[in-house]
Amino acid sequence: MCVTHRGKRDTREVKVALPDPVDCVWSRWSEWTPCNSCTKIRHRSRSVEVFGQFSGKPCQGQPIGEQQACTSEAVCEQALPSECSSTEFTCESGACIKMRLSCNGDYDCEDGSDEDCEPIRKPCGTKLYNTNEQGRTAGYGINILGMEPRINPFNNDYFNGMCNKVKNTNNNEYNRLPWNVGLLNYETIAEETVSKEIYEDTYTLLRELMTETKLTVSAGLNLKFTPTEKSMAKSNTTVSGGVGLDAEYDRTQMIKEVSEYTTIKNKSFMRVNGHVQLSTYRMRSRDLQVAGEFLEHVKSLPLEYEKGQYFSFLEDYGTHYTRNGKSGGEYQLVYVLNQDTIKDKKLTERKLQDCIKVGISANFDTNIGIGGDAHIRPGHCKDAVNKNTAEKEGKALVDKVITVVRGGTLEAAVAMRTQITKEGLMDVKTYQNWARTVGDAPALLSSEPEPIQTLIPLSMPDANTRRLNMQRATQEYEAEYSVCKCKPCHNGGSLALLDGKCLCLCLPQFEGLACQDAKADNSEWSQPLYTHACPSMYARTSLECILTETYCCCLAIIMS
Repeated sequence: MCVTHRGKRDTREVKVALPDPVDCVWSRWSEWTPCNSCTKIRHRSRSVEVFGQFSGKPCQGQPIGEQQACTSEAVCEQALPSECSSTEFTCESGACIKMRLSCNGDYDCEDGSDEDCEPIRKPCGTKLYNTNEQGRTAGYGINILGMEPRINPFNNDYFNGMCNKVKNTNNNEYNRLPWNVGLLNYETIAEETVSKEIYEDTYTLLRELMTETKLTVSAGLNLKFTPTEKSMAKSNTTVSGGVGLDAEYDRTQMIKEVSEYTTIKNKSFMRVNGHVQLSTYRMRSRDLQVAGEFLEHVKSLPLEYEKGQYFSFLEDYGTHYTRNGKSGGEYQLVYVLNQDTIKDKKLTERKLQDCIKVGISANFDTNIGIGGDAHIRPGHCKDAVNKNTAEKEGKALVDKVITVVRGGTLEAAVAMRTQITKEGLMDVKTYQNWARTVGDAPALLSSEPEPIQTLIPLSMPDANTRRLNMQRATQEYEAEYSVCKCKPCHNGGSLALLDGKCLCLCLPQFEGLACQDAKADNSEWSQPLYTHACPSMYARTSLECILTETYCCCLAIIMS
């Protein structure tokens, strides 16, 4: 609970001194867990108490959990796998599949042990259908803090002996649907939007970028793009198509680069967002086939909750999986504009929109590929936007273009970024070359999330305990990376947390690392501002209230 008061601000603003740098502060490590007699590993964990802020040392790259080799004289006791019934085939891994699925040409056991024989009844007969990337990667994991998960929880090479297929309208070929995918529909939609107005300050743009990136906006804008916990997987195979973790790097870099302009004056911004949607899919509502590796990792988690181990699982698989999703490709461009040039050339928002948008209405033709009518830019754009011409004449409008590309092959994405960096604009040919590759490596554009713990089979021993532990881990994971662990901003500034570093997103009338300075041209401004008070009742309980920009965070005090 938080009490928030609204009042009038005195227009006689007194300049506030910049707060001292705040360095990252960690809690003490927990005690080591008992040595696991089977894995010969023990674990411990810790928490972040204060995140770095105001040019202090950030909490970056350091894990919450830690593991260490150990010795144990205890006997390793592992539950024996349940025996398969007489109507089931026993895989080498111990998994059970229906007897009818053996010797059918499909690897229903994952390890292929069911196909050590001549196929006698192939589900699709003599026809050979491929599973395309949309079906193979369906069910993408999602991390509530915006990070890209490292492993797909589903076995999308499992067909349950069925030969369900769908026509891919992009190439007129039929693709075989994995059992997990209840519906896959191909529909090409291309769209491009340009920001309706110029962003006059960095903070408004940052707030928008971070809000779009986060799965939910609850206590504040807290994002974590970089995994810090050791993966449970033996290999680092990633789930996403297209640029994969490179896209996450791009997205992180975009937000970080934009944040660097908070201390630079006379800069404005415009955005161009474009996407090509290829397909929509829906996962089955029941009997989903998860990967054997997923089950093994769930079983390896301790029944007695240990934060670090569960956080590793969440960074591998995500806090949620995708029940429904849309696949394709998208690009985001942020133009850093010179305000003086805008004024000198008397450019309006409409004129700038005409200059920077690609303006393509794409359609996919199975024979020709991707076509579209190019947007014809007005004559005033040549000198205003073209980087080579403008830089020679000393009047560049575009200082920089920050680019994010998701979906498509890495080669095509790099070519797009190179074109934009060099020319300041994206041309039709570059767009077409990238869009042609989106079907080969699609990215998840939007999704309907479902908690990851719901994938734990109820037939697994201690399933309810594991589900409750996973639910607790998800809640603690978001709370661990919370803006509640940041110092408050001045003058109504909003807090944001980006990869272990606290940021202040100022109102348009203020600037500075802590929003401590009133802008020079803002002496007449008078607006209602929020002031805050933490409820006094919490002062007498085991909760500690931290005052932030628009709310109080009441956190349990961990007694040592």
